[in-house]
Formats: sequence, structure tokens, C-alpha cells
Amino acid sequence: MSDNGTPANGQQSAGGKRTARVILAVLAAALIAFCVWAMSVYAQGGDPLAWATGSAAFQTTADETDQATSQDTASSQEAPQTTTVTTDDVYTALASLQFDGTDVSLEKDAAHVVLSAEGIWVEEASADAPTDMALACAQRSAALATWASEQGVDIPSVTWICEDGAGAVRMAIAMPTDGAPTTGDLPALLSGATGYSISGDVYAQLDAGDVLQFAGTAPTLPGGTAVSIDAAVTSSGENLSVTDVATRQRGIGSGAAGATGAGSDADTPAAGAGGSASATGGQPGGAPSRPVPQDAKARVTVTIDARADGGSSSSYQVSLDPGATAYDALVATGASVNARSTAMGVYVVAINGYAEKDQGGESGWKYAVNGSYPGYSAGACELSDGDAVTWVYVTSA
Repeated sequence: MSDNGTPANGQQSAGGKRTARVILAVLAAALIAFCVWAMSVYAQGGDPLAWATGSAAFQTTADETDQATSQDTASSQEAPQTTTVTTDDVYTALASLQFDGTDVSLEKDAAHVVLSAEGIWVEEASADAPTDMALACAQRSAALATWASEQGVDIPSVTWICEDGAGAVRMAIAMPTDGAPTTGDLPALLSGATGYSISGDVYAQLDAGDVLQFAGTAPTLPGGTAVSIDAAVTSSGENLSVTDVATRQRGIGSGAAGATGAGSDADTPAAGAGGSASATGGQPGGAPSRPVPQDAKARVTVTIDARADGGSSSSYQVSLDPGATAYDALVATGASVNARSTAMGVYVVAINGYAEKDQGGESGWKYAVNGSYPGYSAGACELSDGDAVTWVYVTSA
């Protein structure tokens, strides 16, 4: 080889070393950068080697599965629970009913229950004294309303109807299930009701201070008809015979649920489902007509004039106890009377089948005593011996 070959080999050797150093420097820089990046990934909870192990794919799947499971669990927890209440459930509740620690339970055979989407109706016959009956009626309605609110079912109200042995309504009260009182005396309980009505006989003996006889929206039967109740003190008072209370047939379950208030005799249940009196002159609520005492002192003439509705005019002579009212006189004629209680007192809807609004929205019954229109409920208008009462069908107010 010529001398010229020796320097060339030395140059090639030096160049190779420089290249190796550059490569090493690049690799070192890359390794440093990777370490910095890996530390950052670890700090964020990731796996920098996931690309090599495949764990990233599994991790994503697991996250998605956990998320889906969590969402499903949340959805199942938020889904409404299907809960139902049956009539048997209500009877069971009645048997263990308590109000503010007081036992106000009622056995199944002592009550009749109607259950619908509009509420719960309980019909009870009671021979208790007026004050005891009224308090028990209010306590039981409030206790059952509280029970209903705890069942997770949308039951808006409880209506409790208490009657005497003849089926005449003594008291009716509608208690909301939302916010029903859980403590308190009779005035406090009545103030928590959406409405209530107390018969004239009970109210006259009720020692309850400033309690009104009627307040709020009149309680209704399952068919929507107002519960019929006699607003006046009757001539013979209440029938509190224990035997009659225990044996009389109840009507709210059979007649009231489908009542239309048409006032026909066939539709008249014991509890006054249609708000109609019997054809023999019963009290509103379907109670039998009350006997007229033989020694009555008030002799009254009653005229029923339905000519404006296509009927006729008839007059009757009736004998009544002192203190009897214009409504009592009407019932005593034996006419078929459809009446209901209102905040203003008893209101006559129909007589002998001739009903309000038959001849237009303003048509209906008015009454006059000795030629003058009193302007207040006939159940509050007391009569005297020799009075003349006229019930006339009018086509305008």
C-alpha cells in the first residue's frame, strides 16, 4: 500500500466515533424525554406502557362498564316504585288506627269503605253522644289520612261519614292526606279539613266553642254528589238505638259509588248516595221520614207549585212541633225531596222530580212564608202555628 492510505484510515475512524457520539446523544435525549413523559402520565394515573401491554383498551372498557353500571343503578333507584292500596288494606288500617297515641280503631264490621283514585270514603254508624261522635269522626279521618299519605300512592283525601241508627248523616268531614293534623282538639282538627258538615241535631248539642256548623267545601260522595245532611234541628231528634246502628243496611258502597244525584227513589241508598229523600218524605240522606208527633202545636199550610216546570200546584195541611222549619214542613207533606247541605244551610234541589235548571240556568225552587221570601235557608226558618209556606218553582232568580 502507498503511504497515501494511512491518513485516510485515521479520518474514517475519527468520523465513526463522532457519529456514534451523536447517536448516543440523540438516544439519551429521547430517553430523557420519554422518562419525563412517562412521569407525567404516571402522575395523571395513566399507564405509559399501555401501548405495549394492551391495558389501555381494557381500562377503557372497564371505565365504560363501570359508568354504564353506575348509570343503570341510578336509573333503577330513580324509577318509581309501583305501590297499590286495596280496600282490605284500608280495613286493616282501620283496625289499628291511632291518633296522637289514642286508640281510635274501628272493626271491619263497624264501617263500610269505598276506595277509588279520588280518595277513601268511610261510612260509620255511631250511637255515641254528639261531642264524642264528632271528636272521634275528626280524629279517625285525620289518622286515616296520615296513614294514606304514608303508602306512596296518590290518594288525595279521606271522607268520613258518621250516621245515626236510621241512616241520617250526623257529620261528614273531608280530610286531605297532604298535611292532615296529627294532634289537636276538635276545632283544630276541623280547621285542618277541606270541608265538613254537622247536622242540626248534633250541632245543637255540640259544646265546641266557635266551631261552625258548615265550613269549607261540602264533603262529597264517590260520585261527586254532596253528602246530604239535615241542617235543622228535627222534631224527633237522632236515632241512637244501638240495635238499629248495628243492624241497619249501609248504602255508601252500593249506591253512593255510582250515584248521579238524579233523585229517583230507586237510587236512594241508606247513606244518601244521590242526596235524595224517600218518596214518603224522608230527610236528605235517605233517612226514613221522621214521625210527626200527635200533640204538635204548629199547624201549617204548605203549597208546592211546580207549574213553571210543567207540573201542578198542590196544598197540604201539616202538623209540626214548635221550632220546626220551612224545610221540615216541606218534608212533612210526603213529597219526594232532593236536598243537600251547603255553607249557607240546607238547599232544596228538587221536589217531586222537578229540579233546578230544568228550565234554564237560573231556574229552581224558592220558598215564601206568609207571602214573603226570607232570603236564607229553609232549614233555619222556624215556623209558627197558622203560617203558610209556599214552595214555588221559578225560572229566574
